[in-house]
Amino acid sequence: MLATFVLLTGCEVTRLDADLCPRDAAPPRTTVLLLDTSDPLTPKQREVFAQLVREMQNPAGASDFRIAPGEALVVYELASDLDNVAPVLRVCNPGDRPDDWGIKEELTQGRLIAQRQWQNFLDRVEPIFAERTGEPQPSSPILEFLSVIVPRHAPSARMAGTSRTHLVIYSDLLQHSDTLSHYGPYPAAADVSQTPGMRQLNVDLAQVEVSLYRLERERDARWQTADHYYWWTKLMQAFGGKIIWQQSV
Repeated sequence: MLATFVLLTGCEVTRLDADLCPRDAAPPRTTVLLLDTSDPLTPKQREVFAQLVREMQNPAGASDFRIAPGEALVVYELASDLDNVAPVLRVCNPGDRPDDWGIKEELTQGRLIAQRQWQNFLDRVEPIFAERTGEPQPSSPILEFLSVIVPRHAPSARMAGTSRTHLVIYSDLLQHSDTLSHYGPYPAAADVSQTPGMRQLNVDLAQVEVSLYRLERERDARWQTADHYYWWTKLMQAFGGKIIWQQSV
């Protein structure tokens, strides 16, 4: 009995907010997923996206993509309106399904509560499996959108070591705005920060891991060249990011 009391007094149950995130501490890692839904996904693109989401919620999934207990997933859909950018989903993994709990977890947490929290996590992530068919957009300001969301979730170089961020972009990667468009000549990646209208971009990826999925569009084959593919590699690196995955789908 005494041993049990000592064990319990040394354990604290993490308090969670409405998004299943710890109330008293920032998530140690946040995955920010940017979806470009301006065109329907092809069957292959839906398949790859579904696999990506499965890896995010699978306890045995790849560590680079898995949302581990206490970590956050924040999902945005690319939009032309940069004045009202809000996530379509924010949720944390409250703790994996309690199938292999030890005595510590059994004593300090209720199994039914943990099961319910885990199912809540799954239920909130699952809908992004579905094919998303957003309205066609007049522009595709990917860089400007990143300038809005990256500062929200990525620690600056001055805050190194406080948390980790994984930025996942699932898009055709065809930037199109009044300032810079891939539908025609555009500057080299190294020169983007010196381009008029782009000098104020706030995309500091110094503490960020980046995964790029370029969605191939048959009608855009002339623009989605090998040079375009590697332009994004060079740009993310110019912003200080570390590319951990890149794929054309």
